[in-house]
Order: sequence, then C-alpha cells, then structure tokens
Amino acid sequence: MSSSKRRAPLSIDFIIVGAGIAGLATAFRLCQAGHRVRVLDKAAGPNRRAGGTHLPPNATKVLMDWGFKDELLKHGLSTRASTFISIDTGKVIGCLEWKEDVLQETGADYMVIRYHDLYDMLYRAAINAGARITYSATVTSVHANPPRVELHDGTVLKADMVVGADGPRSTVREAVGGWSSEEVPEGHSAYVAIISRDVLQNDPELSDLTRFHENRPDYPIWTGDSRHVIAFTVAGGAEFAIHAFLPDSEVNGIGDKDGWDVIVPREKLPFHFEPKLQRLLDIPATYQRVRLFQRECAEEWTDESGRLLIMGEAAHPLYPCVLQSCSMQIEDAEVLGTLFSRLRAWDQLPHLAEAFQELREPRTRAIYAKETKAFDTVWVGPGPQRDARDQALYGMMVEGHKGWDETKMRWQWDEICEVFGYNARDAAEDWWVMWGMLRERSITREGYCPSSYTVPFCMGATVTHYAELRN
Repeated sequence: MSSSKRRAPLSIDFIIVGAGIAGLATAFRLCQAGHRVRVLDKAAGPNRRAGGTHLPPNATKVLMDWGFKDELLKHGLSTRASTFISIDTGKVIGCLEWKEDVLQETGADYMVIRYHDLYDMLYRAAINAGARITYSATVTSVHANPPRVELHDGTVLKADMVVGADGPRSTVREAVGGWSSEEVPEGHSAYVAIISRDVLQNDPELSDLTRFHENRPDYPIWTGDSRHVIAFTVAGGAEFAIHAFLPDSEVNGIGDKDGWDVIVPREKLPFHFEPKLQRLLDIPATYQRVRLFQRECAEEWTDESGRLLIMGEAAHPLYPCVLQSCSMQIEDAEVLGTLFSRLRAWDQLPHLAEAFQELREPRTRAIYAKETKAFDTVWVGPGPQRDARDQALYGMMVEGHKGWDETKMRWQWDEICEVFGYNARDAAEDWWVMWGMLRERSITREGYCPSSYTVPFCMGATVTHYAELRN
C-alpha cells in the first residue's frame, strides 16, 4: 500500500505552528494518515508571496504521489536546462542541461511553478483532507507537558503533539531546545517580482525571451560578480517570474527589515545590467525583498517527551528562491507523514520523532552545502575561476548540441542520483523496515530497542566534475 493511502492505527491530535509550504504539506499528509490536524499562523491570511519556485524531480515525484498530477500539468512547466548569460554583456556563456533520459531515471520531471499556485494547491488539499487552518493566530509560547500552545490573546490550545513549521525564528524551536536560531547576514538579498507576459507584446525580444519553448525548455540565469538574476515562465506560460540577487552593500535606503512583506520600489534598486535584462527588470514597479542568512541546523529537533518537534526552516537552514528551497519542505512533510502513518502506540511517539531527525538532518545539511556552493559558482568574479567555469559551461552546451555518449550520460546520472533521485517516501519506508519493525519485534521478544543508525549521503559539484571529466 502506498504510504499516502495508509492510515495510522492510532489517530492523534496535532497542532502545526506555521502555514507555509512545510506546514500545509505536513497538515495534508498527517490528515491523509488519519490524524486530526490544526494549523496556526500569525499572518492575516494565506501567503501571497510573488515569484516562482523550482520543483526538481525529488519534489515532483512526491507531489505526483499525493495526487497533484493534473494541477502540476495545469500550472507548472517542465524544464531541462539553464542557459548562463553574462549579466554585463548579454553574451551566452554556456548551458547546464539535464538530459531527458537521465531525468526519466529520477522518476519525475523537473518543473517550475508560480509560488502562489503551489501554495494554493497545498492549502486546498490540506483543507479538503480535514485540516483546520487559522490565520491571525500568533503563538507566543509552547509547552510539552501536556503539549499545548498559548496564543497572543491568552487562548490555550492543547494537542497530543506540537509541530513547529514556523520558520527560522521559531517559537517551537525555543521550546524544544531552549535556544533560538543563530543567524548571520550572508550579505545578499533576493528581490522578487512577477510580470504578466501581456505587457511584453510590443517588445519582440522580451516576448521571445519570456516565452516557454517546448522544443527548448530552458530558463535563463544572468551571472555576474557577486550578483545574479534567475527567471522562468510560470502560470502555464502567462507570466514570468524574476528573482534578482544583489549585495546588500549596494542597496541603500531600505533598512534591515526582513520578510516577504518588505516591498521595495524599483527606483531604489541598482540594476545596471545588459540592455535586454535591464528592460525586463525595469517593468515591475516594486519588488518583494527577503534577506539571505547563514544559519545552523538545530541540535535537537524534538524534546525528550517526543511531543514537540520542529521541521522545515525551524529545524534546518534554507536559502530563499533557490533550487531546493521548497523541495526540502515537501520532503520533510512526506517523511513525517510516512513515519506517523505507522503510529500504533503512544510509546512510539519519541522514536518516530527521533527517526525524523535521523532521516532528514543529513539530507538537508548536504543540500544546504550544495546550495551555498552554487552561489560561489554564479557569483564568481573575473579571473581564472570564472574562466574555468565558463569553459566548462560552454563545453556542455557544445557537446549537448552534438549529443552525449553513454559515458557522459552515466556521469550525469552519478551526479544527480542522490539529489534528484532521492525518494522521501522510500527513505521513510526503508527506515521502518530496518529499524521500526526491528524495534517492535525486539520489544515483543526481548524488550530491547535499537538506539541509533546512520543514513549515508553524498553528492558532487556538477560544473567542477564536468570540467574534470573533459580534462
């Protein structure tokens, strides 16, 4: 039986703090597993963040398994490549392409989608599955014995378990470990906007740039010294999402406030790029701004009782507007939902909560390190390192046009199997077979419970490995 259809023998009450992607996806999966779920969020209403998001195969396969195929095909677009362009000259540097045969081996497509569409998809699914979602509900304190939260108006709500999906400045994280997340400004911010392609009808160049080409499903990345812009077509081809990353030192007069409610007028942003990109960035009157921070994983993701648990950005760091930012939250939800679809006794709670951290921490740490390294690749300044990167990207573009042999196909699969090929449901099911069932049998036969296990994980750096392969 698919884990998304399995219902737990023991049904319990959950409170989830936070109604972002992680909170909504988790509410949906726990309801699917037969649990009763209430979601609380301090925002006045559903998230209205602009821009788009990547859904690489490791996320798409989860959403497909959840039954969202029709909505993904309606709102999302498949892509297989990113074209690198000089942010200063507009010259095409090269291309990073994922071959179709290789992507098929990962089990799903690589898609891009408007953030609003992904959010609404999960919101409706959670509601339809039975979750209760309450906005304007600020949680001020969290307690484990008994599990409960207190709201800003003094209301106390109780549950059997409290899950913190309330972001990097998490109230639940403080209750779990007694500390808040330490953060250091990374030095850049992301500026996000979305453009209706209707306004580009009188500009043939921009109209073609923003059009989805089925025979060439790629998206542009303009790369420069400590800055880049990534953009792609969303909303079934009707809109174009823009994500511009700029150094904070070059943007004046907007303060240090952080969050998706920070709106910046276009005239305050120092966009001085190649002409085509410049015209594109001049179209939105305002941009949403979110700062990048360097953060550490929480040491403990659950308290001693197993009744408080953190996930998503409350537990592990994520950068905004990068390839895996939404995917890690979707994977978190699938792993947690799969584990708690096995719940049959109260004494399992702390063990399933610990299993969640054991499964997810190595994966999220590795992805965060990979995303950090990706910034170094797109932000590299003039010099030998940039020349080597450009040569590798150009070589991939030329050889991609000629067709790849079996050796390069195998190399690319080795590169992406641990990232795109990861299956969150299988990871949780494998844990259950190896450790969950063993624990139950040990309790029955010997009263012994295994205490630890490891999850191997490895990944490489695509451009670097490609350059080495060519040489």
